[in-house]
Amino acid sequence: MRSVLYIIRKAPSVAANERIDMMLVSGVFEQSASVLFMDDGALQLNARQDAALVGRKDTARALAALDAYGVGPLYAHRASLAARHVAVADVAVPVTVVDDAELPALLQAAQVVVTD
Repeated sequence: MRSVLYIIRKAPSVAANERIDMMLVSGVFEQSASVLFMDDGALQLNARQDAALVGRKDTARALAALDAYGVGPLYAHRASLAARHVAVADVAVPVTVVDDAELPALLQAAQVVVTD
């Protein structure tokens, strides 16, 4: 079974929701999939967003479904969270927070890396 690491770098958007759908498909086909949120992608983890205000699906609710499909673990880049003022306490789903030094190991552990 291939291990896939999805790297999410873009802010919440329609495209971001499509990427989450792609992750769910990985889970359906029982691929080992993990997700790293970094750069503006860290904003997708913020539980305080209100997607209804801009007429799109709630990213936080979609992210909560990942566990049910066997997608995980989920990682959040510490510096990206800090730069975007997203406190770990405000993250919508359980994540493992990683530092820059831990990123190479995450990348090397994956057989396939998919980024937006």
